[in-house]
Amino acid sequence: MIRTQVSLDKTEYDLAKKQAAALGISVAEFIRRAVRERLPVKGEGPWMKYAGFVTTGDPHSSQSIDDIVYGSKD
Repeated sequence: MIRTQVSLDKTEYDLAKKQAAALGISVAEFIRRAVRERLPVKGEGPWMKYAGFVTTGDPHSSQSIDDIVYGSKD
């Protein structure tokens, strides 16, 4: 890992610190995740960064993905 220094104004730092605490992570990890989110995904389409982002709450939803994506057949 390469160490770098980033300057934030007080408001940015306070907001980042609050969000990091809410997620249970360090400010450094919060910033790493924010940077990762903006970087292109290597070797995959840009849509891949959203894979797993939406959940249905149904543990068997992968078995009926067409119904979820396109709606159930009438």
